[in-house]
Amino acid sequence: MQKTISVKNIEYSVHEKPILQGISFRCADDERICIFGENGAGKSTLLKIICGELEQDSGNIEKQGHIRFVYVPQEFDHAYQDLPIEAYVKEKAGDTLSKKVHSTAKILGFNIEKHKDTHCGRLSGGQQKILALSCAFALAPDFLLLDEPENHLDIVSRVELVRLLEEFRGAIIFISHDRLLIDGVATKIGEIVQGKIFISEGDYDDYIQTKVERISGLQREHDARSKRIKQLSSTIVILQQKAFRGKEVSAYKRAKEELAQLKKEAKENGRPDEAQNKIKIASTEQGLHGGKLVMKIVKGLFEFENPKKRIFGDVDLEIRTGDKIVLLGRNGSGKSTFLKCLTSELELSKGEVTFGNGISYAYFDQHAQFDPELSAVDIVCQKLNMIDQEARSVLGMMKFDTPRMIAPIKNLSGGERMRLRFAIVFGQRPDLIILDEPTNHIDEVTWEILLEACKTSKSTLLLVSHDYEFIEAFAPSMFWVIHNQTILPRHKELNDLLEELKA
Repeated sequence: MQKTISVKNIEYSVHEKPILQGISFRCADDERICIFGENGAGKSTLLKIICGELEQDSGNIEKQGHIRFVYVPQEFDHAYQDLPIEAYVKEKAGDTLSKKVHSTAKILGFNIEKHKDTHCGRLSGGQQKILALSCAFALAPDFLLLDEPENHLDIVSRVELVRLLEEFRGAIIFISHDRLLIDGVATKIGEIVQGKIFISEGDYDDYIQTKVERISGLQREHDARSKRIKQLSSTIVILQQKAFRGKEVSAYKRAKEELAQLKKEAKENGRPDEAQNKIKIASTEQGLHGGKLVMKIVKGLFEFENPKKRIFGDVDLEIRTGDKIVLLGRNGSGKSTFLKCLTSELELSKGEVTFGNGISYAYFDQHAQFDPELSAVDIVCQKLNMIDQEARSVLGMMKFDTPRMIAPIKNLSGGERMRLRFAIVFGQRPDLIILDEPTNHIDEVTWEILLEACKTSKSTLLLVSHDYEFIEAFAPSMFWVIHNQTILPRHKELNDLLEELKA
């Protein structure tokens, strides 16, 4: 007997603000549905309702057959921070499945045996995610619910995760913006837009085609509605200028009622092209020095003192204008530490970092905090020393409309706040831009905007990312690979480097 769940007319609000509005879809035990949408669209809320962690305001989840759910949230449960790894495995999967947990974790790049007495809170984000995923796989549920399972995983682990999900026997409902994961796993894609869900069959390319068709239809409806609003408005003005009676009175009332209804629909639906327009980022005009030296690292060594641990040593590298470099490495290999040494947030134990003459750089900090009462325009003016109009131009490149530019940032979505951070980095027009995992926690629209910014920018770029599709689209001129406590420039293909990192 096939096991299925039917999500029927789910409604959910927070502080009277609708989040999910009439969400309905069906998932059978042989299907893999990817749910995505802009940050704040309600994706995580929907998963929590399906698995019973949240109660919906209305609607229901109908189950056919006895169904076992396992839900892996976006972030590791803080309640287990002080628990040793083995105790966590025992609590989540039991003694009998411990071996299975260990073997799955090893495939994903984490040797539990070497860390079994370590408390979960001392693990890296990637190790915590692998631990949670490995327990979930070991339990072999009927329905596996995953909230951005790729988060914190290095690129090699992501490739292995795709393989494990392909082999998984059961239904999967997952949230992701990772193209590698979507194309490798999804049989259906559901996008949440303004509280509603739109399901399309097939992979990401099929979804894009379906979406284009849907948006085209909505655009036609919008154009027809706008045309009719103009006609009715003109008719009402003409009738108001006349001393009308009889049939004209009825016509006037009907026109007013129809106009009110159309305006209501226009307000509810908005412009269908607003979420689709991809605003190209203006090219920076600074930063070109004809292949001149941007940055040089000579005999770079970094060690933590207490306890003493070498992260990397004997590093000799240089960056020249026009380079597009991707730094690859496994979780915990020292990528972020290396970037902090370049930006002087950390000091090298030995060696030196030098910049070329007059070289400026900007570092992307995804955790940068801003005054929540200020607007995006205010913040860009402050950070980049710009006048109002200049700030609006920079934000426009990141697809901010005027209302969102001037709204307090506490009212912005997570994706919009990320775009604000990108605006500050690219708006500086520096010689060198350093980006540390910029695709973490961003939605589809922001992903596209960031990619366009990187591709059109004339700044030299140094990128750390575990997003396979983003790296491929970024098209680096070279890779730097951090492995076995050193960093070397490599000109191989990405897939070949991933195989090396697995070893």
